[in-house]
Amino acid sequence: MSLTSCSRVSIKGKNTFNHVRGNQVNGTVNVRTVNFNTGQMEVKHTKYDQFREVILGDVILEKELHSSDMDWKWRNRKVLARHKARRAIYTVEIVDQKAKFTAITYEGKDARRVWEEDFEQFSCTKNLSSFQLFGINQSSIPMLIFHNELIPLGHFYKRSFWSNVYLQHLTVNNGWTGSNVWVDARGSLCSGPDGPDANWRGFRTNGSFIVPSKAEMLKDDISFQFFCKIGSSVDSSVLWCALRSWEQTYLDDLFLGAAEDLQSKNPDNSAWNSATYPYLPGLWQDPLHHILMNIIGGLWFNTVYSPSMGAVARWPKSADSSWKWCWYKQRGLVDKMVLDGGLTRFTLDLTQGKNVFFCIMYSPKPCHAWLSQSSWAFGALNVTAGEENFFVIGPPALKIEHTLHEYDGLTAFFNLCDGKPPVEETPPAPSPIYLFLHPFPKSISEFVSWRCQPYFWSFDKTGQSKMSEEECERWGVPVLTCRIGRFWVRKWPTYVYTALREWQEARGFDPTTSDWARSMGYPEFEIVGVGKNNGQFEEIDVQEGKSGNLWQKLLAVVGDQYNWVLEMSLY
Repeated sequence: MSLTSCSRVSIKGKNTFNHVRGNQVNGTVNVRTVNFNTGQMEVKHTKYDQFREVILGDVILEKELHSSDMDWKWRNRKVLARHKARRAIYTVEIVDQKAKFTAITYEGKDARRVWEEDFEQFSCTKNLSSFQLFGINQSSIPMLIFHNELIPLGHFYKRSFWSNVYLQHLTVNNGWTGSNVWVDARGSLCSGPDGPDANWRGFRTNGSFIVPSKAEMLKDDISFQFFCKIGSSVDSSVLWCALRSWEQTYLDDLFLGAAEDLQSKNPDNSAWNSATYPYLPGLWQDPLHHILMNIIGGLWFNTVYSPSMGAVARWPKSADSSWKWCWYKQRGLVDKMVLDGGLTRFTLDLTQGKNVFFCIMYSPKPCHAWLSQSSWAFGALNVTAGEENFFVIGPPALKIEHTLHEYDGLTAFFNLCDGKPPVEETPPAPSPIYLFLHPFPKSISEFVSWRCQPYFWSFDKTGQSKMSEEECERWGVPVLTCRIGRFWVRKWPTYVYTALREWQEARGFDPTTSDWARSMGYPEFEIVGVGKNNGQFEEIDVQEGKSGNLWQKLLAVVGDQYNWVLEMSLY
């Protein structure tokens, strides 16, 4: 024992000095039972202790906001796990609390697991742009309870042009989606759990500027003034929003019930049967049994049409191709080159494999160009009303991929199993072998022709000669299959054209010119629909009872502009 920091200390006589080290434990021994009082027990804290535990009976459900059944958990377009649970979101009251709250309840086989995942997400978030967790309930019907009464945007949002532009920038900048935007008690937009979708049109943004999260930005006049202050950085978003605001329509809608006039008078001719063209019914709301290809074949993809199906404006011939390569895997194909005649050439290199996949889609450039100068075009055409009825024809996406033969590789496998000698290998093919893709079509009739033979193989680098099927099989060149989507007919509502006109004026451009379009690098459209009668279109009475008279008038208007006859020898 030592006495620390002591001096001049003496102990004499029968005095007592007690020195205790460590923890003192007082205990009483009674028969065979020993009781020790060791002080306060240490409690281990968990992640749930940071939030209030609210018992189930104190939660009063007031109003259901949204509910959904969960079957799969997705992330980045991949299935991570399968969950069986039902998630419901309510406005609730809590006993002894004055404010209202928002709660999520979980039921079902995997309710606890889904609750845990949501708890991990929201318990780690503490900022003004997200739900803020208040309390939890861990009963058989677990809950997450959030501060304040929150309202899903999908309950009240009505799409308008400038609010659409605003919401797209807000959600892209913050990584939100159309179904998880809510309004909090402060009148601000924030992110939360998935609720009802607000259904605005998504489009590409570059995130070059930040937008406020105040709900007042949903008013068109406020968001419009905000974007006017930013200026040219919004031009691209304005055009993308305009493009994505299209409305789907159909040719039979445009002719006010005259769809029967588009059917062939020779139903026994299989060449006219719509089953021959499975991708064409996308043009019709009520698919026709027989299609007059000489009527619709002359519709071009780079042209704007009036309600009477007359061409009014066209993407100039001198402009770039309207088709674009979305993506392609060219393992086995090298040295892509577009020749002067429009053929696209690849060189075959089987040492790299046969994994060939192309996806070609029609570029949005012609539509962007049209929208950016539509005010000028309508002025040149003397169109003062009915802009919402002008339409464009869009072709399907084209997918070309390598197709394996049903028995590729099986012969050698079975010979090996049977103990037979392997089949002699095919001698090396003459080199080089080229793949040529035909020029991509510009009209419906060209599309039908292109689909019959989208590509060919050749030993000639200029594509003047084609390999026969026997030669292709002999030298083992890949067999390619063309998969085709569906056509679409699109038009734009009046409010889109109005918004574009107002934006040009706010930007300092004259909407009666194509200056705004040319400032963004778009070529000026060719106006082709001005008639002889002071620039007016010839009106067609589509209610005529005689179908022959209707189409005679229709062809009289547009027949001089195009070659409507499709050579049947192509099929």
